[in-house]
Amino acid sequence: AMTFVVGVLFACTPRPAARPTDAMSLAPPNILLIVADDQGWNDVGYHNPEIRSPNLDRLAGTGVELDCHYVQPQCTPTRVALMTGRYPSRFGRHATTASNEPAFPIGTPTLATVLRSAGYATGMSGKWHLGSKPEWGPAHHGFDHSHGSLAGAVGMYDHRYRLGSPYEVTWHRDHQFITEEGHVTDLTARETVQWIETHSDGQPWFFYVAFHAVHTPLVERGTRWADANRHIDDEERRLFAAAVTHMDWAVGRMVHALERTGQRDRTLIVFTSDNGAQVDHAGGQYPPPDPKLTGFSSNAPLRGRKTHVFEGGYRVPAFAHWPGTLVPRRVTRPMHAVDWMPTLAARAGAALPHGTPIDGHDAWPLLTARPEERSPTPRMFYITWGGANRVALRHGRWKVVRNGRDAEWMLFDLDADPLERENRKDDEPEIFQQLMRMVEAQRALDADDVRGSPRAGAKPRSVK
Repeated sequence: AMTFVVGVLFACTPRPAARPTDAMSLAPPNILLIVADDQGWNDVGYHNPEIRSPNLDRLAGTGVELDCHYVQPQCTPTRVALMTGRYPSRFGRHATTASNEPAFPIGTPTLATVLRSAGYATGMSGKWHLGSKPEWGPAHHGFDHSHGSLAGAVGMYDHRYRLGSPYEVTWHRDHQFITEEGHVTDLTARETVQWIETHSDGQPWFFYVAFHAVHTPLVERGTRWADANRHIDDEERRLFAAAVTHMDWAVGRMVHALERTGQRDRTLIVFTSDNGAQVDHAGGQYPPPDPKLTGFSSNAPLRGRKTHVFEGGYRVPAFAHWPGTLVPRRVTRPMHAVDWMPTLAARAGAALPHGTPIDGHDAWPLLTARPEERSPTPRMFYITWGGANRVALRHGRWKVVRNGRDAEWMLFDLDADPLERENRKDDEPEIFQQLMRMVEAQRALDADDVRGSPRAGAKPRSVK
C-alpha cells in the first residue's frame, strides 16, 4: 500500500487579519484564471512535500492561500459556478454532473461577457465542457478567442475525447476543428504565453486557462517530469506527480511571460482545482497508454473523492496572487467558486446586468482582511452532484451531508471535526433541523428536474 505524506490541514476558522488593501482605486487588472483538473488536496507541494510544484508553491506562499476553497465535486458543475456565479443546480440536473449538453442557456451572463462589457479582451485555452458542440462553445458565452477541447478531458497527444463518443473530435481554435502536435499541457501553455505576449498594449484582458492536467490518461512515462519525481517509488503515483510537475512548469512559463512583458504587477492570478482527486481510474477510455490506476491521486486527510459531497470532493488547493496589492496570508474562512464572478467583476469595474441572479459574494474583503471580515456573518454553501442524489450544505461551522440518494443524512461540526468522522445528528437535533430547512430553501431555487428527484437509487452517468 502507498504511504502519502500529508500536509498540515487547517480547520476553516478565522486568522488574525492582515493590513487591508483598497483595490477599487487601482486600474482594472489583467485576470489570469487557472483551473487544474482533478488535483486533490494532497496533490500540491505546499500541502505535501512529496509533490514537486515549485511555481504553485511560490505563488501560494507569496499570495493569498485559500485554505478552505470550495468548488463542486466534478468538472462541469465547477465550471458552471466559475463562469456564472451560480450553483449549477439552478440550471438543471445535467449541470450538476459531467455533461456534454449546453450547461446553461446562451445569453446567461458569464464572467467573460461581464468583463468584455467593461472593455476587457477575453480568451481561453484548454477544456471547455460546458457544451461540447461548436454552437455551444466559448464564443457564444463572451470569449473573443478560444482554443482546446470543447468536450471534456482528451488524450494527451491525440487530443480526442472519449473513444467512440460523438464528441470524440473536439480540438479546436475559435470553434474550427484543428490538428496540432504536442502534449496538451504544452499546447495550453504555448497558447496562453502567446496571448500574454500579444496583449501587452494596456487594454485589460481576461484569460481562462483550463488545464486538462492532471486528469487521466497519465502520459508522462520517460519524460523529464517523471525523472523529476524519481523519489516516488509507486509508479502510478509517480506518473501522476509527473503530470503535476509538468503543469507546474507550464504555470511558470505563464508567469515568466507576464514578467517579460511588464505585466506582472497588474495581473491578478487565481488558481484552483475543479474538484477533488479521482483516486482510481478504470482505464481504456482513451488511446493507449490508458491503464487502470488505483490510488494514484489523493485528498488525504480529507474524507471522500471526486463526485462525493464530503470535503475531499470539493475542498481543493487554491490561491490568489497580485503583487503589491494582495498581502501574503492564509485565509482559513471558506469561500466558493461562485464567488469569483462577482469578485472579479467588481475588480474590473464591471456591473452585472440588472436582475442577474447570483449565488456568489464579492470575496475581496475576505482576500484583503477588511475590517468587516473580522467578525462576519456565517456563510451558507450548497453543494450538489447528480441532481439531488448527493447534497451538502454548510452554514458556519456546521454541515449536513447525504452522499447518495439512499444514504443517511449526517451532521458534522467542521471546526472540531474537519475530517468528518463524527456524525452529530442525534446530539444536535435542533441544529440538524435548522440546516435541513436551509437545504429545502435552496432546493426551492433549483431547476425543476433537480427538485423533482429521479427514481430512487438512480445515478447519473459520469462522462468526464
